[in-house]
Amino acid sequence: MEVRSGSYDHAELIDVDPTVRAHIVSLISALGGPDHSLPDKRYVLGDDALACLKDLKRWLKAYDEKLNRLDVARTIAKTSLVTDDLLQILSDWEASRAGCTMNEFRIALACVELLVPLTWPIRLEGRKNTIATNKHKPHIEQAQKLYKLSIINHPTQKILQTVSCIALPSISLTHRERTSRDEGIIRLVLYFFRNIAMIESTSNSFLDEGRAAEILAFAQQSTFELINALASGVSDMLKVVDLQLLDLVFHVVKGIDPDTLHCNSSDSSITKQAQSTLSWLKSENGSESKSRATVTRHNRFGTMTSLVVADKTRLTVSGQQALEGSGSAMDKLDGLKMWRRRPGGFRQTNDDLVKPTLISGDARQALVTFVDEFLDSAFNPLFISIRKGIERESDRVEDYHEEQFLYLVSWFLSAELARQRKRPNPNHGFALVAGVLDQQSLVTITKLLRTAVENRQMRKIGYAIHCFKQILILISAMAATDNETSQEIADNMISRLFYEETTLDLLASLPNVLHGASISLMTACCDLVYTVLKTLETYSNEDARLYIRGKKKRSRKHKPSNSPQDDTNDKGYNVLSSEEEDNNITRQQAKERSFEFRRFERKFFTQNCIDMFRSVLATYADLSEPQIKRIISFFHRIFFKREEEVLLYRLDFMLVLRRCLDPREGISFSNSARKEVELFMKNYVRKLAKALEDRPALYVELSFTKMPDTLFFLKYGHDEEKQLKRKREKTVPADKSWESGSEVDDENNARGISDDNSDSDMVELANVANVSDIDNDAYEVDKRKRWGRTARTNSSKKSKAVWSTLGSFYIICLRNF
Repeated sequence: MEVRSGSYDHAELIDVDPTVRAHIVSLISALGGPDHSLPDKRYVLGDDALACLKDLKRWLKAYDEKLNRLDVARTIAKTSLVTDDLLQILSDWEASRAGCTMNEFRIALACVELLVPLTWPIRLEGRKNTIATNKHKPHIEQAQKLYKLSIINHPTQKILQTVSCIALPSISLTHRERTSRDEGIIRLVLYFFRNIAMIESTSNSFLDEGRAAEILAFAQQSTFELINALASGVSDMLKVVDLQLLDLVFHVVKGIDPDTLHCNSSDSSITKQAQSTLSWLKSENGSESKSRATVTRHNRFGTMTSLVVADKTRLTVSGQQALEGSGSAMDKLDGLKMWRRRPGGFRQTNDDLVKPTLISGDARQALVTFVDEFLDSAFNPLFISIRKGIERESDRVEDYHEEQFLYLVSWFLSAELARQRKRPNPNHGFALVAGVLDQQSLVTITKLLRTAVENRQMRKIGYAIHCFKQILILISAMAATDNETSQEIADNMISRLFYEETTLDLLASLPNVLHGASISLMTACCDLVYTVLKTLETYSNEDARLYIRGKKKRSRKHKPSNSPQDDTNDKGYNVLSSEEEDNNITRQQAKERSFEFRRFERKFFTQNCIDMFRSVLATYADLSEPQIKRIISFFHRIFFKREEEVLLYRLDFMLVLRRCLDPREGISFSNSARKEVELFMKNYVRKLAKALEDRPALYVELSFTKMPDTLFFLKYGHDEEKQLKRKREKTVPADKSWESGSEVDDENNARGISDDNSDSDMVELANVANVSDIDNDAYEVDKRKRWGRTARTNSSKKSKAVWSTLGSFYIICLRNF
């Protein structure tokens, strides 16, 4: 037998400790290798193969984890331990699994115990960045991608199935017979699958081929069946693996659009947004080639074009591209600009949400089968168990588990809604996802959103926003069905979800919290605002009335002064009557009132919310057609429906609309959302021109944010008349001695009567003084108002020439706009 030594490059292992490298290479050499003396040259284990595997595991745990060095993982990455040794041992064990001995089972289990730390993503280990970790991290990540590729594309195509078979003896035991070792083996196998799903593959194509290969491998090697079997029994037998299953399912389905899973076409993995983008690129390339100048013999001569911009600055452009138009010349100038990094660098943030991923048709079909089976049997047990853990604030639940819970609830609700649209199920309805639609789940989701807002956890806010929005969409779908039971459940969920006024205030504060955040978070917030307003408006227009409970106020009832003294019992403790006890207890008072949609709607008519919608609309190239329509619908609600057009009279908003309708770089003409933008723009400019004629002050206010004090004047042309509040008269407290009826002397009575007379005289004088002060204040206010109107009239007459100049300038800008 020839023992193969690990192959490695000494030049690439300069940063590794030589002593550690020597020990690791010797252990790998003693593990085993192919026997060239045999005809088939099969793999033969060494005499102490199990001890070598255990020693490698100890080195990883003692040196890499405790010392935070990563030298062992880097040395193993430069050898063929995983690809040639561990995978070969597992495939040989699968071939002889029926008659294997306990020692062979332990060797296979030791291989899995070694594969889990080798494939464990570095970013989940919580290490501190050191010089050693920074040097080794890119090499280890590259090696992990190679490990994943070797496992998925192994010639036997049974590595994942073999790892599943290692956990079958522990899974087959009952709950009482299962020991902590058996539970550890089940968690170990789930961690291995999680690591494989979490390792990102390098793919330069339009579709993620590595992700598609991973899903196909999970489906062909019965990994999805194992996940469904374990998740369906979480509530009864396997409560300790619910978080591991949550983590695994999250990395399997993350980034995939659930709405495209049940499409009929074979190319449904490409979303509608991607299809519209491709068609737009083809049309633009065709029109560009047609409009390109004809090639002539003069093209080989040099060309220099001079352009004069608005500020009388002269720009010079070389090449014949500038002859096609001013836009082509400016594009060439923009292409010559060099991007330079800021001196302070950029701040590393993890606020962005999951990026969308596109997979092939075969992988999509395999994922559809898994999702349908998961929804039918495993969704409610798994998510009810996780929700209970979050409610108990268990130590096992981490922050990323809460984020994954919110993301998966939103994802599977969307998948169930897409399945109901294609194959309606009148018998069950939405009962298969009822585990996350009850009152406890709604309270938990709202609590997670509030906690994330208070702690400024942006990524968790984004996942909670998507979850809250998808619940509202599902409720609207239930209310639109013909089933009366579903309609009653939807009405009950709406009334419970928005019963607390604090929930409404939390939703209204989201635009202020996410103002200036990443585009993905602001886009999610825009979708939620549109969905909330649409749902509550539809519900308010119906006959049913929505009641909300206001904020709780504390009130304390004071003990009356004429109450008898407290009695004491034999032991010396005070004994209070029931009436006195109720008077001393602090009570929580809350008032119920009917919901006013207009009052809630006005909370979103703020500058931060408008700026957020405008910033998202500026990225129209990355938005889908429904998202652009939702943003325009929100602006339509402000501008036309509620007639708050002054809020949108801004130059930056006008520039965004102009960019959207640009014939060359704007929204494609094949996009249906462009027509709505054009219609809104037409009505917007018409009302703006009329407002500029009526109120010339808008010429100046177009460049600034509108102040609350000037909104009324810019809208109606005059100041708002405020009514003066009449001051309350001071009352003199009555003398308690007269009410008590106690005996006093005649001299004291006479002194009290004279004091009362003097007090009444002082009250009358004070009242007269108050009335005169109120009249004087009213006169001064009326005088200032008249002076203000006269001053505005005089100033408008004196600055007539200035207004005309500004008016002509803005009219020219609007015409060009």
